[in-house]
Amino acid sequence: MAKRLVLALLWVLAAGVGWARADAPAQQKAPPAQTLFDPARHMHVSEVKRGMKGYGLTVFSGTKIEKFDVEVVDVVKNYPNPKYDVILIRCPQEFLKDTGPIEGMSGSPVYLYDDAGRARLAGAFAYGWTPFPKDCLAGVQPIEYMLALPTNRSQAGSEVKNRAAVHATLQSAAPRWSLDVEGFASTQVPLRPWGHRAKAVNSENVPALEEAGTSMRALATPLMAGGINAQTLARIAPLFAGLGFAPMQIGGGGGLASGDAKPALEPGSMLAVPLLTGDMDLVAVGTCTEKIGDRIFGFGHSFNNEGRIELPMGSGSVATIVASLEQSFKMGFISGTSGALFTDQTVGVAGRVGQSAPMAPVELRIVYDDGTLDETYHFSAALHPKLTPLIAAAAVTMALTGEKNLPEYHTVSYDLTADFADGHRVQVNNSSVNGDGSEIIAEVALPLMAAADNPFAYVPISRIQGTFHVSGEAHAADILSVTIPRTKYEPGETVKGYVSYLPFHAEEAILPVEFDLPRDLPDGQYQLVVSDWARYLEDERTANPFKFNAQTIDELFAVIRDVEAIRHDSVFLRLVRQADGIAVGHTEMPHLPASQRQVLLDSGRSDIMPLVGSTVTRVPAGLVMSGSAEFAITIERRGKVQTPTTMK
Repeated sequence: MAKRLVLALLWVLAAGVGWARADAPAQQKAPPAQTLFDPARHMHVSEVKRGMKGYGLTVFSGTKIEKFDVEVVDVVKNYPNPKYDVILIRCPQEFLKDTGPIEGMSGSPVYLYDDAGRARLAGAFAYGWTPFPKDCLAGVQPIEYMLALPTNRSQAGSEVKNRAAVHATLQSAAPRWSLDVEGFASTQVPLRPWGHRAKAVNSENVPALEEAGTSMRALATPLMAGGINAQTLARIAPLFAGLGFAPMQIGGGGGLASGDAKPALEPGSMLAVPLLTGDMDLVAVGTCTEKIGDRIFGFGHSFNNEGRIELPMGSGSVATIVASLEQSFKMGFISGTSGALFTDQTVGVAGRVGQSAPMAPVELRIVYDDGTLDETYHFSAALHPKLTPLIAAAAVTMALTGEKNLPEYHTVSYDLTADFADGHRVQVNNSSVNGDGSEIIAEVALPLMAAADNPFAYVPISRIQGTFHVSGEAHAADILSVTIPRTKYEPGETVKGYVSYLPFHAEEAILPVEFDLPRDLPDGQYQLVVSDWARYLEDERTANPFKFNAQTIDELFAVIRDVEAIRHDSVFLRLVRQADGIAVGHTEMPHLPASQRQVLLDSGRSDIMPLVGSTVTRVPAGLVMSGSAEFAITIERRGKVQTPTTMK
């Protein structure tokens, strides 16, 4: 079950969910923004004809903006949905014939000559056929769509200002959020993949079509990973690949020669979006399509199709083009931030030059118990509803493997604190044994995902701080058997048992455990479960499902704190009582008469759930335990001593 929990959380990270957008109507093609679309400078897609010639602008090396020739093949109607058209072009240069469409060219402005011989901006280089292209055939996003994008914080925010109101239109009941034992956060709206490259979960043919290069798709966005070794990059790459990013290993640095001026953002220049900066970097690379005053438009396709965003942006330089039969890409560096992106939609991104977007500080200290390493890493993470959990996961992975890989056999004890912008705090103090970091990543990402993707409010992170102690020993054990002296007890007695366990690479040992029976137990038969943390979590969800539901943001954080507080290095004893009560919201009403209980359950209220009473005791073990055992015990006012019972 623990493995399922981790895998489920990682699926959410890699595929993502978008509750507010899941059932929203298809995005309408917006009319050209009259204040920005200039017929003397820009060209409507309706004016584009087969055979038109022109040129594009992009950076192939350094900061120099270069021209490349283009010729219109046709206009593709109803792509990528019935409300849009795409201009299909071919690039005849020998260089581009060899490379095919280059990841990182997304947003490169394409100008076409009209009948009067004037070169007017038609759109942004954005789509291609990959992998293994034999020609540079590409799709151009019409500029008239892009110029309708909001370019400031208030305009972008007006579209998704009230997520709870949007959710209320999708269902009649009050907004609810639930966390189940598989780790999925949902809001009773169907979960669907998101992002322009996210693959349909239930469409097995979609990956096959993409791999075969038979469909036009948005070019992936190169994600420059600086200060990261190849093994670490291989671990984090799958987290980003499903969202349209192509992580590439590259050294850190500004990428400018000594004395070079910082390049300006202008049509054809590199448009860089730093997701993580500091001791290690993650920078997304694209191209600026248009600049009108201080307004910036770029990419030509969605960055993540999130709608309202607030991400830092800046200019930079290109080190080189890495040509590949599978997919060519730009290798680039950011030279500094110079503004912020506020909109991310199907047709591109938009923002303004000026003040950069805020980022959250991340401080992670790695300490090896043998004294060989004590290093603190400092990062700044971009704030984004879907990307920040991935960014935090990448930061943790990079810190844990920054100097060296974890020992083959190890225990990582971690103490993390996540502070949120609204004052909420989540603390995680736990251990992971012989893992690849997935379990730790899941625990770090869970509160960030919940705070970002819920029907109540988007709550960004304000700070993450943590310490990881790494031991070269595996502090774990398997539960072999559990022994209790008898199976009949009186209410209020103490059940004393003995857990036989086998530590990793050590001799079998015994852990004494005790459980105080409640004094109000009626006579009858009960189930006593002795288990590890994973079984405890699964049983808790079954016995008390209401504890995993929330109807306010405060309740949501309370649920997350409860889940994160479950210690892995413990044994849990649970006495399962009869189902004799209900829970109304988070209020327990135990021991109800059967008639009253049934009336309330039949009332039709969504916040009323059956209550299966249980009593739990946690016994610290000092080792991450794995396994469980179950007993049937009888409660009688006059118990009889029995011979010891052992369960394996």
